[in-house]
Amino acid sequence: MNVQSNEGQFAKDILCKFMEQFQIRPPNLFVFSNHLHMDEQTPHIHIDFVPFIRNSKRGLDTRVSLKGALSEQGFKGGTRAMTEWNQWIEAEKQELSKVMGWHGIQWKQLGTHNKHLSVLDFEKRER
Repeated sequence: MNVQSNEGQFAKDILCKFMEQFQIRPPNLFVFSNHLHMDEQTPHIHIDFVPFIRNSKRGLDTRVSLKGALSEQGFKGGTRAMTEWNQWIEAEKQELSKVMGWHGIQWKQLGTHNKHLSVLDFEKRER
């Protein structure tokens, strides 16, 4: 959707609502900056945060730790594909999907995320 279209403005409303909720939802992520970009082809947001934990048993009581912050939010590491980070990203996509649903939009899953291929497999596919 182009930023100058009606759909682009609609996306702006959805992204602003998501950004607003993100600032208060995760208790262990201190948001220090967020930006809505409407100066490129597709509206999108950038959210900068510092992940932290409290009551650390090592070092300072409060310290920076992405893995710890996500763990305290209930994301536990599993397989290589299901790390705390990957689980959290999927959860955030679901939160965005909820906001979209409130506006009557359904997320169309395109299945465009392909696994990385070895050079040999890539060359085979290209041939």
